[in-house]
Amino acid sequence: MFIPFRAGIFPATLGLLTSVVLTSGCQRQPDKWEQSRLPTVLVTGTVSLDGNPVEAATVIFHSEQHAVSATAITAANGHFTLRTYVPKDGAPPGEYTVSIEKVTENQKLPENPEAPLPPLEITYHLPKRYRSPKTSGLTARVTEAGPNEFVFELSTK
Repeated sequence: MFIPFRAGIFPATLGLLTSVVLTSGCQRQPDKWEQSRLPTVLVTGTVSLDGNPVEAATVIFHSEQHAVSATAITAANGHFTLRTYVPKDGAPPGEYTVSIEKVTENQKLPENPEAPLPPLEITYHLPKRYRSPKTSGLTARVTEAGPNEFVFELSTK
């Protein structure tokens, strides 16, 4: 049987049908890791030291009830948004201990390429106690209802 068609219509129809067939069965299925993720809620906050915002500090929410931690790096104004699995997804609801640290590394390379490398200089910008969840004294309760915005006012004293 011959089906008459006008030039230009058949190729366009064929292209449309081909794209529908090819994309209809190609939806990506979540893998086992994605399926095992705990539900998260948005968690934000700020970090300051002696009243001044702390930029480039690492904030870690440590959970004892979940096998995950949530992390963030503070912006210039001290603001952060936590990440557990993907950027800005927050943290699973629960109780957390919090650690915060800001570290910079510096190594001056010698002018002579044959000279040994000098030791790496590491500078800690926050008091040592805030580096560990056991000594920081910082805690957070993340709830489904929110709001989950935390203010961490650190002190050098």
